[in-house]
Amino acid sequence: MPPRLRISRGALRSNAAVLRKLVAPSHAAFVIKGNAYGHGLVPVAHTLAPLTERLCVFTLDEALALREADITTRILVLGPIEPKRFDEVIGADVELNVWSLGNFPQELAAAAKRGHSVVPVHLKVNTDLNRLGIAPHEVSAALEELAKLPEIAPVGIFSHLASAEEIDTPYTTRQLAAFEEALKQAAPLMERYDLAPIRHIAASAAAMLWTQTHLDMVRFGIAVYGLCPSPQTTQALQSHPVDLKPALSYHCELVVVRTVEAGAAIGYGGSFHAPREMRIGVVAAGYADGVPRLLSNRGAFCVDGALCPIVGRVAMNLTQIDLTNAVNAHVGSKVTLIGRDGDVAVTADDWAQWAETINYEIVTRLPSTLPRDYVE
Repeated sequence: MPPRLRISRGALRSNAAVLRKLVAPSHAAFVIKGNAYGHGLVPVAHTLAPLTERLCVFTLDEALALREADITTRILVLGPIEPKRFDEVIGADVELNVWSLGNFPQELAAAAKRGHSVVPVHLKVNTDLNRLGIAPHEVSAALEELAKLPEIAPVGIFSHLASAEEIDTPYTTRQLAAFEEALKQAAPLMERYDLAPIRHIAASAAAMLWTQTHLDMVRFGIAVYGLCPSPQTTQALQSHPVDLKPALSYHCELVVVRTVEAGAAIGYGGSFHAPREMRIGVVAAGYADGVPRLLSNRGAFCVDGALCPIVGRVAMNLTQIDLTNAVNAHVGSKVTLIGRDGDVAVTADDWAQWAETINYEIVTRLPSTLPRDYVE
């Protein structure tokens, strides 16, 4: 069996229900950018769309793929879009992120007029993350500019938090205060133009740790896939954990089982030498299949309900493991790279720790070419 992913639709639905309950009466939107965090854009969208009023993507191409797949739910595009593609925006009936002004509103309005349409937009406010967004003191003027264009409907106003996982710092409360002050300053203008944009600033970590950030809507990304945003978040939630179920597991088979003598070098560069006679298994998955090279000589996979350490360097398409703990393993035995096997498990968080990164990167970088099986 070549390496393949297994995605649980049941876990996705369960997580969505848990997160919706967590933030009610605020609305829960689900973020499916980055190929649905590696879980598969269109199948995940079909699973989650009935459970939300809004899906969030980053690129227009992601939005177009969803429309082509008959997803009719509202779609918010969070990333930049070139003005030359505005006509595609009109045809796809999506919501845009307005993060700077200049000629943007006029060009967008012109495209909407050509298409006899009105484009819903969300105005992004930079509250000190310092990536996309207008300054808080510019919100009133920006809303007025948008409101004066009949082809544009400001349906949302939002920001993004930089350090929601760090509950011991005032950064989140400062960002929220800056956002709320901008809204307060813009309130008379919104009343004058009869605007009631939905307010949103929280993503997964903030939703779990800072209830005051829920506002009208929360954008859930990593959490809807059953992963906690960070080790700090997991620790902070120890007394009241959120019941999330990882939706993704990763499986392969042993293609070779061999016994090597004590002192034998394993893999490229001879970075591991057998300390004794031992059984080695070869797994047909490597860094081309999403296994980080940093797992070399420090990670592990599961075989026959046992943890089997990775020995030697992870190669492009092959990885070697120590089968000492899996005495009955043979060619064709199932290997669980991520997931549970009996009483043992390897998680995306384990990979992230071994690879000195975050679980977001682990799942999002799983190649789109890997086969994905969707199960209930």
